[in-house]
Amino acid sequence: MRIFNGKLLCFISSITLNALGNSFMITANLGSAPWTAAGQNLASILPISLGVCIIFMNFCSFILSYMMKTKFTLATIIKSMALAFIFGLLLDFFEYIHHMVYIPENIWIRCLYLIIGINLIAVAITIYFQLGSLFLPFDYLLKAFERLTQNYTVGTIFCMSIPLVLSILIFIFQHQLSGLGLGTILFVFGMGFLIDHYNRWIVLHTITEAGK
Repeated sequence: MRIFNGKLLCFISSITLNALGNSFMITANLGSAPWTAAGQNLASILPISLGVCIIFMNFCSFILSYMMKTKFTLATIIKSMALAFIFGLLLDFFEYIHHMVYIPENIWIRCLYLIIGINLIAVAITIYFQLGSLFLPFDYLLKAFERLTQNYTVGTIFCMSIPLVLSILIFIFQHQLSGLGLGTILFVFGMGFLIDHYNRWIVLHTITEAGK
């Protein structure tokens, strides 16, 4: 039970850090992660929150992954969508806290928020990839593209192009654009480096092996 609790605590912490990191990037208003940016643009034209848009896009990611011949068990679908639901709610919660407490206007503070956000997301991804038990639907879609293209870099580019194209389409038809900027570029090209870096610092070997 102690091992299970340790693994569960790490998993919950990773999802919480992921949502918190995304909220810092959004609050910085210098560009968000691609899927979050797509959620921001979707939320700008729909009467629903960003978190709900993220949940909806996760569901669409599952459908697209299935169309790309990815096999899922019913249990995986239920657990992963539950995870997406929790992530969406946490994102809305942290966004609400930021708006209640402080929204930076100074460019240097906004840059600091951006750096904090990207690093928190990198830590979160490092943790739950090492745990390897369950992923968000977005991650399954990325794996499907990697398998389809037989190349991690090309697969990532194809996968990330989906939210970017969605954001651009909304801009073309609604003439408003949210969430794309320097932060998006840093996320796309710098996240791999940060994950490699944190993989050397964060080692969950003992927890994952003992939990098997």
